[in-house]
Amino acid sequence: SGINAEYGGDAGLTILSVLAMLSILGSMQCSIIYRSRYVHSGAVEDRLPRVFGLVSSRFKTPIISLLYIGISTVPFILIGNIGKLIASSSFTIFPFISVSCLGVIVMRFTHPDLHRPYKVPLIFPVLMILFGLFVFINPFLGKDWKISLFWVCLSLAGIPAYYFFVKNIFKMKWLGNAMKKLRDVTAVALGCE
Repeated sequence: SGINAEYGGDAGLTILSVLAMLSILGSMQCSIIYRSRYVHSGAVEDRLPRVFGLVSSRFKTPIISLLYIGISTVPFILIGNIGKLIASSSFTIFPFISVSCLGVIVMRFTHPDLHRPYKVPLIFPVLMILFGLFVFINPFLGKDWKISLFWVCLSLAGIPAYYFFVKNIFKMKWLGNAMKKLRDVTAVALGCE
């Protein structure tokens, strides 16, 4: 075809494919590294169970957070269809991005005198919120709305899990002891600090 000849035939297409795969691999590696640091930071700041704050003695990496990121990726892999995977991953992240942009707007009006090294023009957070709403609502209008509902329920399940496991709102001493024991056993088994 014309594209095949334009890029140097089969060899050119193979080279472009390999370069694209290397680019994606690098992007995914960075994503895994920074997301595990988010989980680790959340544990260190008592926003997640402390077991996620364990760091490997040998590699100095948040090994439990890395394992969590790997395990939590499995439901996305089980979707099977790349189109649904892309829709699900963007669908689940945009509500959080939109809330962050809303925070910029709220802070601008509630704390107008706060020092800001860079003052973002308000049009950008507003456009991002509108785009986020579109990305969030649009999947519910299609035939695969059940998948979208599943991801919303999974995301919302984090709220009671936070209050139950992290805040221990029912003041169950056994739960606090169990979480501490889990952290200690995991630290010994995986050689963590």
